[in-house]
Amino acid sequence: MKSVPKVSVVTVCYNQEKYIEEALQGFVNQQTDFPFEVIVSDDKSTDSTPEIIKKYAKEYPEIIKPILRKTNVGAVKNFVEAMRATTGTYVALCEGDDFWSDPTKLQRQVDFLDKHPDYTVCFHPVRVFFEGNVQEEFIFPTGADRPKLFTTKTLLQRNFIQTNSAMYRRPKSYDDLPEAILPLDWYLHLYHAKNGKIGFIDRVMGAYRRHPGGLWWDSYAGIHKIWKKYGSAHLAMYVEILKLYGDKPEYRKIIESHVIRLLDDLQYVDKKFQERLVKKAIAAFPDGGELYIRHLLEQVSQLDEHSKEQAKIIQHYVDLSNSLAEARAVQEAEIARLAAENSQLNAKLLVRLEGAVKRRVNRIRRNHR
Repeated sequence: MKSVPKVSVVTVCYNQEKYIEEALQGFVNQQTDFPFEVIVSDDKSTDSTPEIIKKYAKEYPEIIKPILRKTNVGAVKNFVEAMRATTGTYVALCEGDDFWSDPTKLQRQVDFLDKHPDYTVCFHPVRVFFEGNVQEEFIFPTGADRPKLFTTKTLLQRNFIQTNSAMYRRPKSYDDLPEAILPLDWYLHLYHAKNGKIGFIDRVMGAYRRHPGGLWWDSYAGIHKIWKKYGSAHLAMYVEILKLYGDKPEYRKIIESHVIRLLDDLQYVDKKFQERLVKKAIAAFPDGGELYIRHLLEQVSQLDEHSKEQAKIIQHYVDLSNSLAEARAVQEAEIARLAAENSQLNAKLLVRLEGAVKRRVNRIRRNHR
């Protein structure tokens, strides 16, 4: 009798012959007390990736379930369709160029979700390393990357869950997943977190590989390259997240701030590289454009209010300066008046003194005759 998998692992790949075997080996090394399946969806690779997948499927037929596409459908659609092929109670993710380093990963996450039915997401830190050691490796999330609380609100603010660390409580279906957004993993975390809490196991159990062939490698070379490639898809993700959380004002404010910041970035790229990314993004997603225009109008209004306040402050200083000038003029007039009076008094005193001296001299003369 065919066993029903408790976990469906989803991995997608395209031309990853250098890495896929390490990922597959990490899957089959998992030590569990339950059955699990690994859905490996290859997007019509042109290298030896499909042959490596076939080899593992032949050796581990109860675990490796390959989907070898005859036509290239694109990274996001390939991922979404693989998600729709899952049948397990839980779903775990790991792309073909990453891998799991701990054989107890699946068991630990399943144990956690089994014990906590009110949780729909469980994740752990991973080791992030760079091919060719072009940068120093690190653990994510840690330090400033790790929020104090793992909540929907903090996850809306930024993505602190690495793709190959996530395990979800699977809903009835994934028919409502959008197929034209990036980054898909952030959306998936929020999609599942809408119906439960986010759990964390503080144990490094996987590795995330950064390499030139990776989707987000250009974010290290220059974020403008990312926006030129995926700006519209990124805006589409925020629009989809608004559908999930836009009914809550606190959450909507966070999402709208992301939209505004993204369109600001696209505008910067447009000016610097003579692109038309903002126009393309808004044409594809008018809701985002409407939000951005509203933001710009608010900025104009704020600048107008600010200028009015500045005008009031300037007028205050002008009035104060005028008052000081008037006070100084009064003071100078008073000083001049006092000086004049003093001069008159001095003249009178001098006349009186001269008179007294003359009288004194005359008296002396009379006494000596």
